[in-house]
Amino acid sequence: MSEIPKEKEKKVVPGMLVSGDIVASGGRYYRNARFIIVAMFLFWGLWSIRDGFYKYPRERDESLQKYVKKAQDELKRDLTAAEIEEIRIGSPIPHQGNYDILFNCVLGILLPPASLLVLAWTLYNSRGEYRLSENTLHIPGHPPIPLDAIHRIDKTRWDRKGIAIIEYELSGGKAGLVKMDDFVYAQDPTDAIMDRIEAYVADRSGDGVHEITTAPKEEE
Repeated sequence: MSEIPKEKEKKVVPGMLVSGDIVASGGRYYRNARFIIVAMFLFWGLWSIRDGFYKYPRERDESLQKYVKKAQDELKRDLTAAEIEEIRIGSPIPHQGNYDILFNCVLGILLPPASLLVLAWTLYNSRGEYRLSENTLHIPGHPPIPLDAIHRIDKTRWDRKGIAIIEYELSGGKAGLVKMDDFVYAQDPTDAIMDRIEAYVADRSGDGVHEITTAPKEEE
């Protein structure tokens, strides 16, 4: 008896659901590149804290004490503050007379908070997902947008930067602008969403309400 063939497994295309929705989540390259920057800022900041607040001052003070002790042993007495200052100025003591300590202290103060700001902005800017469900567009920070509510698409930066601006006005009078960015969000599904939106708006572009603006072609 022959084996009953199993139902062919459905293949899920990245960025698209089996249900037919097109979904673009945060761009992997966009996020990973900024996570690397965050790690570099944090590591460099912590390293600067160690050098600026602990290591370099300790090396400076230990070197000064070595020269002071040598002078005390030669003179057989304690040195005055003026004599110690003279030794400090005239001896090759590391990390004095330059900006090693100050520079690292400043970096140690600024870089760790900067790394947290970059992390927060990256997660916020690529939060959620673009989703096109039938004829409704879902964008983080905006209400569901029926494609009928889209009046204008500005694609002047689309070919060069992958950025398009969508203008919409809902039935209740609420209007807004949506930025579609195929670098911040996954490129292939974002481009597929834009193709669907553009085709939908193009079919209605002759009614005086819907419009698509593209960048002028460069002359050869």
